Amino acid sequence: MRSRRRLRTVAREQTGLGLPTIMDRALASAHGVDYVHLAVCAIDIDRVYWLDPERDDLPFGWEVFLTQCALLARLDHSSPTHLELIEAICWPLLADAPGEPKLGGQIVFAVYDAVQRGALAPGLSKLFVAWRNPPSELLTALSELRKDAGAQLPKLAQACLEAELSPPLASPTQETLRSIMHGELTLPIVDSQPVE
Repeated sequence: MRSRRRLRTVAREQTGLGLPTIMDRALASAHGVDYVHLAVCAIDIDRVYWLDPERDDLPFGWEVFLTQCALLARLDHSSPTHLELIEAICWPLLADAPGEPKLGGQIVFAVYDAVQRGALAPGLSKLFVAWRNPPSELLTALSELRKDAGAQLPKLAQACLEAELSPPLASPTQETLRSIMHGELTLPIVDSQPVE
């Protein structure tokens, strides 16, 4: 008869990133793997950003731009289920009191810009009714990045893949970034201009 061995356990502080993140267990349970992969990707991109926020080899707003590409390339914008997922990920972040941002929080700006450009359903604009002033400087930077997206996105994805993070980038994030780097995932072409 075999004796039972006790499995090795890991202390809670060893499993986390040490900072609050956008990941929400209830939302993960409700929306499944699409939510988890999207949240983890946003968190990982933000972790790279916070390694050196003043990096001069990466343009202003790069983390929002890359997050937006991952979001738009991985979700079906016409699917009510995916639009519900986007709402679910944004509402809690927009409801948070001002303070230290959660890792992955740039996804809200990625969604805002995508709605303004017509890449996401206009109905999502209800998420941002409390915003008195749009993030004009960021929107301008994103417009510039979009003009050269074919060159910018692979460079940004590569910068993330080369970053020395502990713990390392999650496997789904690595897969998404490699797809972006190799041109397999790109931003969809949208004809509309930003809403003023």
